[in-house]
Amino acid sequence: MKFDVLYAGEKTTIDIPESCDVQVVEPQPVDVDMDPAQIVDNALESPIDSPSFEEFIASHDSFLVIVNDYARRTPTPEILKVVLLYLKDVDFKIIVASGTHTKPTEKDLREQILGQFYEELKDRVILHDCKNDEMVDYGETSRGTPLKFNKTITEFDAIIAINSIEPHYFAGYTGGRKSILPGIAEYMTVERNHSMALDGRANVLALKGNPLHEDMEEAVGKVVDDYPTFGINVVQDGEGQIVGAVAGDIFKQLYKGAELAEEIYAPSIENNVDLLISVVYPPLDHDLYQGAKGFENTKDVVRDGGIMALMVACPGGIGNEEYTKMMQCSDSVEGLVKRFEEMQEHYELGAHKIGSIPPFLANKELWMVTDMSEETVESINLKKAPSPQAAVDMAYEKLGPDMDVLIVRDSGNVVPRLSE
Repeated sequence: MKFDVLYAGEKTTIDIPESCDVQVVEPQPVDVDMDPAQIVDNALESPIDSPSFEEFIASHDSFLVIVNDYARRTPTPEILKVVLLYLKDVDFKIIVASGTHTKPTEKDLREQILGQFYEELKDRVILHDCKNDEMVDYGETSRGTPLKFNKTITEFDAIIAINSIEPHYFAGYTGGRKSILPGIAEYMTVERNHSMALDGRANVLALKGNPLHEDMEEAVGKVVDDYPTFGINVVQDGEGQIVGAVAGDIFKQLYKGAELAEEIYAPSIENNVDLLISVVYPPLDHDLYQGAKGFENTKDVVRDGGIMALMVACPGGIGNEEYTKMMQCSDSVEGLVKRFEEMQEHYELGAHKIGSIPPFLANKELWMVTDMSEETVESINLKKAPSPQAAVDMAYEKLGPDMDVLIVRDSGNVVPRLSE
């Protein structure tokens, strides 16, 4: 049986023996009868708990527009195509919400973030730097998160936050409040907030009762109280096409958009499986720091004794310096467990990304199909499969001809769930 998967942005085919039971899940299709621009414009005209976008613009003199960086697949140029029509003769600048990520390059701005509007907008762009930019202090949240945000916000009357909504493995969903935290927050603010990812209630698809999400909302609420904020969030299908949009109140719109995102990205499966082929799509396949979402979203449907083949190209390697050091902190899984226990006492940003690996490896295997060298993969206590087909063949040899297989396409966003 032949199945197409996407690796490093290119289609490849894997052949699975007929004796295996194979399930395939991917983002669910959505029928829409409007083009993306009309979907966005309709949301701007009928926002949630807010004046229309036109009225919002007329009510303020200057605007800071927050957009996502290269690590998110938000179709920012398509959204800007509509938004810029409202910003003619208006004072505004654009800040790229990189959070703790490496600053985007000119290529990132040209090809992904601003697209066809690069030349028109390049002189308006500010690149957020969580460690070196001047920050404004907002005290702390009730959970003790120190709040510092890019001081650029103080130069404008209002904020326009452009984002997209997809499942997120500890914040519940992307979008909404994430434009500000982590988007334009100081490193320590992000680190403290993300430490709550270690709480068992910080789960994918979970908003209510999720302490990390609630801490974000409280933090961002302090900024929004000072600077009126109009959120614009889209939901995309598996092809990256805009199939829904919500606008207005930056908090309420997230809950509305999450309903559609769940329909698209949380498909049901019949049973847990022996072999899970977790296929991470661009841009989340840039490095393991982002690509680990494909592991987190799918790990719970692998049976004891089973194998996950994580297909993530990683042209950017393991990730930033801090995360790389963390992943390479020990030459054994036992050492990784010990290091993680230490980090629970003194949290370091990124610790949440290694915490679930040792328990998984206790009775399952995690293989990587990646462009990283075998030496690099072994340095993080994992095993490299030379190719997608090799991963299938190796698993067949180990698990036998009756293995149950699940292929998850776009596993950085798709969250398979057992049928009730």
